[in-house]
Amino acid sequence: MILHRLVLTNYRGVAHRDIAFPERGVVVISGANEIGKSSMIEALDLLLTIKDRSTKKEVKAVKPTHADVGAEVLAEISTGPYRFVYRKRFHKRAETELTITEPKREQLTGDEAHDRVLAILSETVDTALWEAQRVLQASATSPVDLSGCDALSRALDVAAGDGAGDAGDADPLLVDRIEGEYLKYFTPTGRPTGEWAVAGTRLKAAEAEVKIATEAVAEVEQAVRRHATLTAELAESATRVESARARLAAAQQASDAVAQLTRQRDTARVVADAATATHAASVAAVNERRRLRAEIEERSTSAADLIAVAAESAQAHTTARQAVESAEAAADQARTAAEVAAAAVEEARTTLAALVARDEAARLTVRIDRLEEATAALAEVQRELLGNTMTDALMREIENAARAVERAADQAELASAHIELVALADIRLRVGDEDVDLAAGRDWSLSAGAPTEIELPGLLRARVVPGADALDTHAQLVAAQQVLAEALRRAGAETVEQARDKDARRRELRSEQGRLQSTIGALAGDESPEQLRARYAELTAGQPDIDGDTDGARAALEAAQEAHRTATQHAEAQRALAAAAVTRCNDAAVAAGVQREKLGAAQAELAAANDRLAAERRTAADDALSVAAEAEAERSGRAAAELARLDAELAAAQPDAVAAELDAAARAAQALLREREAAAAALTELSATLKVYGTQGRKGALDAALTEREHAHGEHQRVQRRARAAQTLREVMLRHRDSARARYVAPFRGEIERLGRIVFGADFEVDIDSDLTIRSRTLDGRTVGYESLSGGAKEQIGIVARLACASLVAKEDTVPVVIDDALGFTDPERLTRMSAVFDTVGGDGQVIVLTCSPDRYAGIGDAQLIELSA
Repeated sequence: MILHRLVLTNYRGVAHRDIAFPERGVVVISGANEIGKSSMIEALDLLLTIKDRSTKKEVKAVKPTHADVGAEVLAEISTGPYRFVYRKRFHKRAETELTITEPKREQLTGDEAHDRVLAILSETVDTALWEAQRVLQASATSPVDLSGCDALSRALDVAAGDGAGDAGDADPLLVDRIEGEYLKYFTPTGRPTGEWAVAGTRLKAAEAEVKIATEAVAEVEQAVRRHATLTAELAESATRVESARARLAAAQQASDAVAQLTRQRDTARVVADAATATHAASVAAVNERRRLRAEIEERSTSAADLIAVAAESAQAHTTARQAVESAEAAADQARTAAEVAAAAVEEARTTLAALVARDEAARLTVRIDRLEEATAALAEVQRELLGNTMTDALMREIENAARAVERAADQAELASAHIELVALADIRLRVGDEDVDLAAGRDWSLSAGAPTEIELPGLLRARVVPGADALDTHAQLVAAQQVLAEALRRAGAETVEQARDKDARRRELRSEQGRLQSTIGALAGDESPEQLRARYAELTAGQPDIDGDTDGARAALEAAQEAHRTATQHAEAQRALAAAAVTRCNDAAVAAGVQREKLGAAQAELAAANDRLAAERRTAADDALSVAAEAEAERSGRAAAELARLDAELAAAQPDAVAAELDAAARAAQALLREREAAAAALTELSATLKVYGTQGRKGALDAALTEREHAHGEHQRVQRRARAAQTLREVMLRHRDSARARYVAPFRGEIERLGRIVFGADFEVDIDSDLTIRSRTLDGRTVGYESLSGGAKEQIGIVARLACASLVAKEDTVPVVIDDALGFTDPERLTRMSAVFDTVGGDGQVIVLTCSPDRYAGIGDAQLIELSA
């Protein structure tokens, strides 16, 4: 299998990538981390194994997030006699396309193309070898598993046969024929397939048909039994219905008798209620006549009492009117005195306001002067701040740059070459462009971070060249100094100390600015300076010159206000007395009027009552009303007695029990009728079903199913014997083949040791078990188990084993060796030797190396380098 070309479009974070691979040799594909190198292997696996419409999590994981499109993968592959171009688009508008160019041209799409590629790979590619020939990041140190690689087994069979000349081993063609015979009956995992699976399926189907036919016959038998049961139930139901109808008729007759009694009782109740109402009306008329006579006597007494009370109320009203006139005269005098006191208060308030305005103007003068001083000082501070170019961010940049220079200087000092000279006599040296005079016995030292010349004029010139690390650290120091110088230039300072001084002065100015702004704010308050000046002008404008102090004016105002309060309180008291007198006078007038109205009303009501009594007596005399009431009482008693008799007779008939019995009989009859109708309907339906069953031939179907089961069982037994025979023969041949593996382990071990000695030395040996797994390594006479080796050694041996496998397998069985970012644990010397291994076997097949560090593989002579870009 050879991978000629791989194209990824909208795959994870890869928008488009098209890579052509050489058919042979080593190709190194390099790129930064997360550029999508490992995704290329993943994309090839998805293309070859998963359908385009799959919803597996592996497919969902590769959907691009930068666009609403489907991920696409295209590969051009050669395997066996075939060469084809295979493309799939996943997720959105999924599709599959296959173009076979060799051995004959074919074009397929959809699932047909997917199945065709799987068939080609199954025919021509050893899938286990394809999986084993990968070195992935997650499993770079894991031992390589080649036990299931048939291509390697065939190659080792040939190598072992050629070396030993033993013709007794199993013929590979015979093994293949046995394997083919086994695969007629079993899958590679041991599950039944082919004729063996068909026989088993036929037997299961026949048994299922027998079960279905048996259940169908049983269903008919159950229907027949159900028909007989329903016929008996229908006959019994008819008898129960007749009994229920007789019970319902008796209950209905009793209910009619109760209804007749109920109607008679209701009529008697109406008559009794009417007699009671008439008697009550007669009694009410007698009582009303008695009440009216008592009312006339009571109203005559009340009218006599009201005449005396009305005369007393008129005298009280006259006395109250005289008291009102005296109280109003006293209230007018008190009001005049209060007005005089109010005028004195207003005059004292005007004088105090003038004195307060004079004092406020004096305070404003001092406040305005201090505000102007603070404003001038703030302007001076702001002018100096404008001239200071330092900022917090710039100061932090300078401090960071200074610390970077210090760190770079320390690193340069550590990495620089240290030169120490001791003068044995007075001497002058020239170091670079500087002359250095040394007296005898004096020493001199220098740290050289860059190439430096030391010259003894006329005698010696020495050149000190520091290592690469020193040059790098010196370059870093120069770069850091340049960054610091640029920051100082922008700050307007020559040194870091000057910058710090400027920053400290800026902070002082900022603090002074804040203090002055707070002072101005406190002095101005909620007003601007202009508003303060306007208020000063308003206070001083039109104010007369006045002598005195505010305390005396305030005392005079308080005395005037006290006199005004006293006069006001006296006036209010007099007004209250006058108002009370008016109220008493009004109350007396109202009381006199009320008494007059009461007297008039009482006299009118008394006359009306006398008229009403005279009118009623003209209609019926008092004695006639009493006789009529006694007659109505007798008629009411007789009606009540008749009603009591009918109530007793109705209670004896037990109407509730009769109604309950009627309801129960009706429900029972209806339920029995429903049961009879349901049984009849079920019987009719079942009869129709039995007629249908009679036309289906279920017994014949059961006989046919039993016959088919017998035939299927016989066929199953016959195929089972052949399948078990093929299985037994395969197991015997595999055991024979496993016993022969000990012979072909030697060629595999020899190839690994041949390549491994290029890396580890001439005494390199490995121990390999029968399933081709490396168990230990021997080097310098010391044997170490594979699991105990370092990560670098495991990684190197794993790559050597895969390259050895690639060199051993036949040309038609070869698959690409894929190495994903390996040899990260390998030192520079081993990397050089590993490159020699790649050169040794690289021409035998296709080796694809994916790495973010192409320098690791720079020693491979014929490697082709492909650089990936984002």
